[in-house]
Amino acid sequence: MRAITRLVAGCLVLAATPLAAQAPGEDSAVRIPACDRECLIGLLKAHMKALEARDPSSLPLAANVRFAENNVFIPVGEGLWNTVTGVDAVGLETADPTTGNAAWFGSVKENGVPAIYAVRIHVADGKIDEIESVVHRKTSLPAPFGDVSKMVHDPEFNQVLPPEQRRSRERMHAIADSYFDTVEVNDGQVFAPFSEDCARLENGISTTAPPPGGGGGNAAAIASGCRAQFELGLYRINKRIRRDFFIIDEERGVAVGRGFFDHANEWDRYLLTNGREMKTALKWPNSITLLEAFRIKDAEIQRIEAVFTYVPYFKQNPFWGPAVAPSHQPDPAACDTACVAANTNAVMQAYPVRGQWQQLPWADKVAYAENSVGIRVNEGIWQGITAIDAKPLVVADAQTGKGVWIGRVEEHGQPAWAAITVTSAGRQIGGIDALIRRKEYGTPYVEPLAGPTFAVVPQGRRTSRAAMIAGAEAFQTAMTAKDGKAPAGLADNCRWVVNGQDVAACAPAFGSAPLAAIERIRDKELLAADESRGLIAYRLFEDLPASGGSGYPLTYQVVVLLRFVDGKIERVEAFTSELPYGMKPHD
Repeated sequence: MRAITRLVAGCLVLAATPLAAQAPGEDSAVRIPACDRECLIGLLKAHMKALEARDPSSLPLAANVRFAENNVFIPVGEGLWNTVTGVDAVGLETADPTTGNAAWFGSVKENGVPAIYAVRIHVADGKIDEIESVVHRKTSLPAPFGDVSKMVHDPEFNQVLPPEQRRSRERMHAIADSYFDTVEVNDGQVFAPFSEDCARLENGISTTAPPPGGGGGNAAAIASGCRAQFELGLYRINKRIRRDFFIIDEERGVAVGRGFFDHANEWDRYLLTNGREMKTALKWPNSITLLEAFRIKDAEIQRIEAVFTYVPYFKQNPFWGPAVAPSHQPDPAACDTACVAANTNAVMQAYPVRGQWQQLPWADKVAYAENSVGIRVNEGIWQGITAIDAKPLVVADAQTGKGVWIGRVEEHGQPAWAAITVTSAGRQIGGIDALIRRKEYGTPYVEPLAGPTFAVVPQGRRTSRAAMIAGAEAFQTAMTAKDGKAPAGLADNCRWVVNGQDVAACAPAFGSAPLAAIERIRDKELLAADESRGLIAYRLFEDLPASGGSGYPLTYQVVVLLRFVDGKIERVEAFTSELPYGMKPHD
């Protein structure tokens, strides 16, 4: 009887256990795509039509829709939506009902000027809940930029392959990913299978062979074809490629991915496999963000089309998750102004000495960012700075726990402005925020020779900390008031200097076009104040939407220094770093 009882009890337990279960994280074992390829392409076309009309309200958008332009979340309707003046009638269109994604590659006009453009949309429950775009504008930075009037998307991307030329979804992913394996630290080893006629279109220009009518990118001038370029090791500067794939179309043999090429530029010269010496185009760390499509036929990569643009080094894709930075509260009792200054100088002295960073007094948790992107210490400028200013300006403040170092740095011998903020956590170093301004981003810019200098203000002419804060706040409020009125408290001889270039007398600048272009100033932070020299430093962000009819949307991260004498501002020293529009601190 006991045996029978145990048997019955066991059967009851088994009966209560599900006989089958779906995959972890899935709420059902059956998932039939609600939006097929035709549906996805239809919504993709609707997106492009709405973009051209500057009217996202015509789209079926989810209530929680997320929109990113150049890897920064902004509201749908901002950024390019405010500046677009034309959209290509024909673009490269791809879709994947399994993932609910669709993508478009082509060009647009922005305030009448061509820009290369690609976008991904994601559809769930019949509504667009994600829009992710890459916009490449023609700037002074070295990057391909084709003649958009002659841009042709290879029609094979849209052709259905016969079954014998197709490969499984998993195999296509492996083949496309092997391309990035080949490009990463490209040293001549080729992992990817390329067809003999493999061709690549980047930002509307052929970079594997001269396009019809002549021309071609630098890589095409050195070697033709996909495999030949990689066998030479042309792309060795790619330290790391962070990527994923969101479209796999087995019928057409199309895979589409997104990601970042991190150009660490830890060296500025390298050898090809044939012994030829190459020089890096840029001497400083940078990243490109991209959307890239591959056509795979007979298990070979046949065609490639990519849209990419520069972003700050190690920029993250916001769809991959938020960045979190540790914070520290000032402790004047543990670390006075001299201690804060010492920590600041110790960090700067460590930059040009390889390995010296390990000897610094680090806190248990450390935040580190370059041009508002969080990365690890010993990456980025740690590998490129070869010299620092012997006579920098340092403003340290025990009340904020921060020291600001302003002066000249050299990256592989090329000078740049640096405004680097070091946060103390007690007597240890808890954070570093580095703003680096290079000449490639254009005016206003004067090559730095040394940091700005300011004499000690006589005792009777000094301005209190509270008065400097009030004056700085009034100054920043007036910058976006749009009434053309200069704030009270400007000295008659006040000059405004940006990246070392004297741009204007302070008072007449209010009401000028450069200030009128600023939509808002946000995320302001008091960094340091020094009553003895009449100095106060802030970090802030300026959003310029370019909706007034020229330029393109962008944001400046700014470290600004105001000099007070007799209660009035007599000097404004600003240092700016161009960021994608809407970017936030440590974004």
